[in-house]
Amino acid sequence: MSAQVRPRSRFPIPVFPVFGARLRSATTTIIAIGVVAVAVVLAAWINQQARQTADRVSHAIEIRERAERFLGRMRDAETGQRGFLLTGEADYLDPFTEGRGAAGPELDILAALADADPVQKERVAKLRADMGVKFSELDRTIALERAGRRAEALALVRSEDGIAAMDRLRETVQAIQQSENVRLRSLYSREERRRLWGSTGIVVALAGLAFAAWQQLRRRQRRSNALAISNAELEQIVSERTRQLESERLRIEALLRDVNHRVGNNLAMVSALLNVQSRQAREPAVKTALAQAQSRIQAIAAGQRRLRLDIETDEIDARPYMEDLLAEIGKTAEGRPIRIELDMESIRLPGRDAVSFVVIVNELVTNAIKHAFPDGMAGRIVIRFAPTEHEGEPALAMSIEDDGVGMPAETASKGLGQTVIASLLRSMRATLNTEPAHPEQAGRTGTRVTIVFPKREALPAQA
Repeated sequence: MSAQVRPRSRFPIPVFPVFGARLRSATTTIIAIGVVAVAVVLAAWINQQARQTADRVSHAIEIRERAERFLGRMRDAETGQRGFLLTGEADYLDPFTEGRGAAGPELDILAALADADPVQKERVAKLRADMGVKFSELDRTIALERAGRRAEALALVRSEDGIAAMDRLRETVQAIQQSENVRLRSLYSREERRRLWGSTGIVVALAGLAFAAWQQLRRRQRRSNALAISNAELEQIVSERTRQLESERLRIEALLRDVNHRVGNNLAMVSALLNVQSRQAREPAVKTALAQAQSRIQAIAAGQRRLRLDIETDEIDARPYMEDLLAEIGKTAEGRPIRIELDMESIRLPGRDAVSFVVIVNELVTNAIKHAFPDGMAGRIVIRFAPTEHEGEPALAMSIEDDGVGMPAETASKGLGQTVIASLLRSMRATLNTEPAHPEQAGRTGTRVTIVFPKREALPAQA
């Protein structure tokens, strides 16, 4: 034989290139899964940190606002004291009594909020000590005025102790607010850095995932049909998840509406209890006070039941909300020939101020119904909302105008309703102006109340 025939091996040699390709494919898959896992963990961590930061931000803002409310109560008490000393009229003791009674609870809430911070806790203790000193000075001056010793009361007011106590209160409140402002800036700065690093990490992870997917596609060109099926399944999962999220959003909105409705029902129950108590009361002043309280609570309850918040922006569509409110207020006219009209475009109001607008509109329109049209006189009340500018910044102007006989002078300076409105306007940093609506018409000059609400910064949304 010219050529030798080599014997065939009984055991075949393993095909190492195929094994190596499979190993590389599996490694790419493992890397891709690892990258996805890292991205998911990173996103969960960012979300958790964002929620914690949002809670801390809300806590800091609450401390800042509570400190401001406490100082406002002290100012109310001091203003009432000064007015009583200057005029001798007991009516000025109402804001003093209200401010003195509310300052302590406000300080207790502030103390509970600042309990975890030793520095802020020490400042709150200092506020409590200075509040005692200031209240002692206020009580002594009022007692001296009632005893007819005005000169001694004024001398005590001008003394350094009372002035210094109030100055210390202002300085301590400013220190508390400044500390919380520093904390807020620190939280915002840290959140920005965290989001930057988190976004960078996610981008890197996504880049790594894209690179792994590209490598996988290069090695699996012959399996494009299977990959297309996988993509279709992934799109179906994403679509299903989107539907689930939309259903969850609708469920949350329904729960929110239910909560608002229940709160409104609870307030209506309180109004009914006040009505029962009013019927049992024997003194006319008590019956009148209970009836007014019932009316205010009923208006708030109606506004709360009709609250339709946008959970993404925390805003409400003002026009239907105000239409429902005015329909409720119109029932108080009891068949009198008074038309209540609403003149406004499509405006959105912040959800946190919705009930405040309800109280303000209710008080002003109710006052117009009571005082502007005596003896069954017919008339018209117009409520207007329109965007405007205040000190060069966007603002909202609200006016309530009637064509009645005009408001009496004493009505503009007395009454719980005016005190409630003044407190709300102060908290919203709004300004109020009252003037005759038609000064040229004798006998029916009417009244126009204009309130300008400056735009307030939105609260940080929780992640």
